[in-house]
Amino acid sequence: MIKKVGLLFVVVALLLIAAAPSTHPAQAAQEQTITVWGFVWTADWLDSIKPGFEAAHPGVTVNIERFEYDPYRDAVVTALAAGENAPDVVTLDPMWAGDLIRNGAVVALDGIENELNPADFTGGGWELCGYAGKQYGVPADLDFNVVFYRKDIYDPAIKAAGLDGFPANTADFVKVAQAITKDKQYAILLGVNDYYGFYQGFLTPYNGRLVSEDGSTYLYNNEAAVAALTLYNDLANTYKVARLWDDASDGDQAAALKNGEVLAVMRGSWYATELAAVAPELEGKWGVAPMPFGPEDRKYHASTGGACFSIPKASKAQDLARQFLVYMEQPEVMATYYEKVGGVPALQTAWQHIDLSQDNEYLGVPLAKLISEWAVQVRGMELPSAEVAEHLGEAIYIVTKEGGDVKESLDNAVASSPALK
Repeated sequence: MIKKVGLLFVVVALLLIAAAPSTHPAQAAQEQTITVWGFVWTADWLDSIKPGFEAAHPGVTVNIERFEYDPYRDAVVTALAAGENAPDVVTLDPMWAGDLIRNGAVVALDGIENELNPADFTGGGWELCGYAGKQYGVPADLDFNVVFYRKDIYDPAIKAAGLDGFPANTADFVKVAQAITKDKQYAILLGVNDYYGFYQGFLTPYNGRLVSEDGSTYLYNNEAAVAALTLYNDLANTYKVARLWDDASDGDQAAALKNGEVLAVMRGSWYATELAAVAPELEGKWGVAPMPFGPEDRKYHASTGGACFSIPKASKAQDLARQFLVYMEQPEVMATYYEKVGGVPALQTAWQHIDLSQDNEYLGVPLAKLISEWAVQVRGMELPSAEVAEHLGEAIYIVTKEGGDVKESLDNAVASSPALK
């Protein structure tokens, strides 16, 4: 009897031990931290969504590290190239993400279409984070250029030209622009080396590309690129309706918009906030429209930039990082990007959780709704390198300021660009 009671005691004790909370090292291994890097506004949003991911993944901590935009690129390039102290998720700007991808510093998200449906995104938004047929990230917002214009000055000229709205092609734009351009008052501002503005609103409408779709050849010196840069130059030096702006010598562009020297500018939708800050007295006097340049039968009026979220090759928690990417692209989660940052998400299924019809207070129009509508004719921005941007910007400067030959300048830019891998 004693033996049976003793045996029963041992069995019960073992069962109690098994049921008790474990302090075994295997339990500690369940606790994990992933580090996510963001710049300014993306970091604000990431901070706001991390509690939801942590709640859905007990034991996981999301560490958000915030950077100011200007030093951010150097920090990312340095960390990812060295493979040390790299985050698990990184916010990339397509302006300079290409080299990181081509150099193998970012993981290809093979099979991501089984976790996220590309059809749920705008075509341009999904393309934004791809290169040579592979996906290297997931997108946040749609950041394509539109025209902000002084409607109090443009509208009378638009009406006189017999148009129903802002010009939708080059010929109509030039006609209206010449009618309002006068001494020290220009219809539009163009940067003397604005690679981004040229690529978005001129090269893209001509169906031009920086690189072939397979990533093997530079194309930005072909016939389409020549036509695009010729028009860019003609607006300033032939039609004389554009104010060529050099930030180094001319200073802050906002001053020219505020004082009426320049009547239109090409920017992303976010610029409405900037205008409201620098020129509050001009509230209600600005209109917004799609880019008007290129051939009348153009397929695209612009290409979109925006933030992409990617996984560095040096990440030590790639599986968990991928789960974080999928989490952030859930419609209810991505809808908060608009609430926090103001950018319209590339994820179309998030739009049903956003009031797109709300008027922008400064402009007096439903800006988010317009952006969602115009996104149909927007292509995803290619992922170039900082060097390509620099050389193309230099070609634009040589043509517009020094009278250089368009084809020769573009040829020289291509010849100076880094070899493609």
